[in-house]
Amino acid sequence: MENTIKIVQEYYDSDAEKEWSRIADRPEFLLTCRMLDRYIKPGDKVLDIGGGPGRYSFYLADKGCDVTLFDLSSENIKFAQRQAVEQNLSIKTIVGDAREADKLSTEQYDHVLLMGPMYHLLEECDRVASVNAALKLLKSGGIVYISFINLFAGIVFYMKDEPDYRIDPDYSEYIRSVVEGKSYGGDAFTKAFFIDQREVLPFMRQFPLEKLHLFGQEGVTSPHERHIMAQSQEVIDLWLDFSEKVWEREEFFSYSEHLMYVGRKNTDELPCASPEDEEVQREIAYYNTSPCEFEDFIELPDLTDGEIRLVCVKKVPGDPIKKWVPGYNFAICKGSEKVGGINLRIGYTNGLYYGGQIGYGVDEKYRGFGYAGKACQLLMPVAKAHGMSRLLITTNYTNEASKRVCEKLGARLVRVARLPEWHDLYKEGQRYQNIFEWTID
Repeated sequence: MENTIKIVQEYYDSDAEKEWSRIADRPEFLLTCRMLDRYIKPGDKVLDIGGGPGRYSFYLADKGCDVTLFDLSSENIKFAQRQAVEQNLSIKTIVGDAREADKLSTEQYDHVLLMGPMYHLLEECDRVASVNAALKLLKSGGIVYISFINLFAGIVFYMKDEPDYRIDPDYSEYIRSVVEGKSYGGDAFTKAFFIDQREVLPFMRQFPLEKLHLFGQEGVTSPHERHIMAQSQEVIDLWLDFSEKVWEREEFFSYSEHLMYVGRKNTDELPCASPEDEEVQREIAYYNTSPCEFEDFIELPDLTDGEIRLVCVKKVPGDPIKKWVPGYNFAICKGSEKVGGINLRIGYTNGLYYGGQIGYGVDEKYRGFGYAGKACQLLMPVAKAHGMSRLLITTNYTNEASKRVCEKLGARLVRVARLPEWHDLYKEGQRYQNIFEWTID
């Protein structure tokens, strides 16, 4: 990932002027400003993370906002500093990585713009980190504005600028991703991430935010932008007005190259799904029909990776009356020392939606060495031998270390869920669980 960050940094360092000019007087900028104007007022304190040379920062500073521009590219920041002098506007500037924005600033902001990092962070764990960092700097009740490159944006570009490009699913990984309808991360104008529009809201549900909008930043103008912008101002305004009326219609999202999520940071309770929610019930039913039939304990292979090994200390039989599934309890050992424990539960019950099929713990003095993640990886052949190809792993909402274990495994956060009152964890004082799904095939 760090090599990707360097490539992106060098790309923007090479031509700050180009990035400054890229969105000037284009529908992306003009329409996005209309959305910002709905919420951002003179005197508000704004943090613009990944704002490049500061086109939005200067728009808001000119409006009378207290603006801080935060960007990966030192050349973008230098360009912005020169612009501030030329325009006689005051903005603060910080050079840094969006994933660590909360370490480089301790202030609290009324609004945070995240219009750039989602374009270039190829790994989901890094995108999650950048959003979490932004939210730590956002006041309770404040609003965050997060932009994504739409998966179809590359096709729109080819239609406008390179129509002779080979639209062949065998020609490039990006084209195959569009044909198959899945997000793409890799080579483009630089290293870039293009998100399938259907994945934006599921991704954003994991954060303590109230959704206000998801809209296409170009409205419906992208495919014919040049033709529209060559018309009279009256015609241009009509198209911008029309776009604003329909920009939240999902069926029109592919007409936009960028999508923006606007959300308000919750002031009190987390936006967690309750056990009674229809969507949660559908998910529970989905896992209940998963092919995880348990027949018998297997002869365990040698579960070691050279640094740690798993030693089975107990095979737990199932209890159909109590609705307990069978499983294995292992000690996590490093040499002759036990450093923790891990359990694998075979099969599925409603309770495991909140308790998980893998449970692990590492003794305090051994934490931070990656033993939990390595132990999870060692369990894969055992799970596969029992016909399991996806596993639920749950963590306490506030347990950041356990969340990082899941993210490094490549597990997908399904949702944050409120525990049912009958659950043992609820009785122990926990209220919320992160529900991760780990696909191991």
